[in-house]
Amino acid sequence: MTRSAQGAERYACRRALVVGGGSGIGRAVAELLGQKGVTVAVADVAEDRASHVARGIGQRGGTASAHRVDVSDARAVTRLFAALRGQWTALDLLVNCFGILGETAFIEDLEDAAWDRMLAVNLTGVFYCCREGVRWMKEHHGGRIVNFGSVAALMPTPGALHYSTSKAGVVQLSKTLAREVARYNIRVNVVAPGYVETPMLEAMNEDFRQQILRRTPLKRFASPEEIAALVHYLACPEADFFTGQVLSPNGGLVIA
Repeated sequence: MTRSAQGAERYACRRALVVGGGSGIGRAVAELLGQKGVTVAVADVAEDRASHVARGIGQRGGTASAHRVDVSDARAVTRLFAALRGQWTALDLLVNCFGILGETAFIEDLEDAAWDRMLAVNLTGVFYCCREGVRWMKEHHGGRIVNFGSVAALMPTPGALHYSTSKAGVVQLSKTLAREVARYNIRVNVVAPGYVETPMLEAMNEDFRQQILRRTPLKRFASPEEIAALVHYLACPEADFFTGQVLSPNGGLVIA
């Protein structure tokens, strides 16, 4: 391994857990990591999707396993990490790439259950996974965490108050966590993508899609593979000096 100017060992990624790896961006992340020789655990609330992705990685010469997890259930998250601890000596990379969108609604029509469910999955689920990840990574003094926010955390999104709030929470959780765990040689960053060609985007109506395209200077949506490439970079030793950062590939929709 190469060493930094200070003489500290730079961190290589050999084992990665991708939570939400069964579809969309998470799938692209898991597949790219597998292609690069990383041993990947693909976790998803839909075990069949996770299994499909893991099998595909294996068929292409990589190493992967599939796991079911409901991130809104703290005990389920604990069981997932316990299972991996039984298989791996260390966890090098944790990617929290999951979320729900739910029905759009303005605040006067937003039901308690919809608000609670959104926060339970999109924000509390990230907290549960990060907590277990840090507990493990600090034991071997190193690791990387990539949490997925959204461009909706960086701009007002009327009708999606609960979604925007949950993703903004992920941003602040990650920034604060980065400060907390730097002493353990753990780096925490956020990827906050714009609109990406995923099942979530496909479920949106065509008028909304066209509106987004008109407002996006690059006049297109991202591919999952483009976003996965950014995660891969953050897993590389070349990204050793990144922590507490929010990277938002959004085609110019938000320029800060």
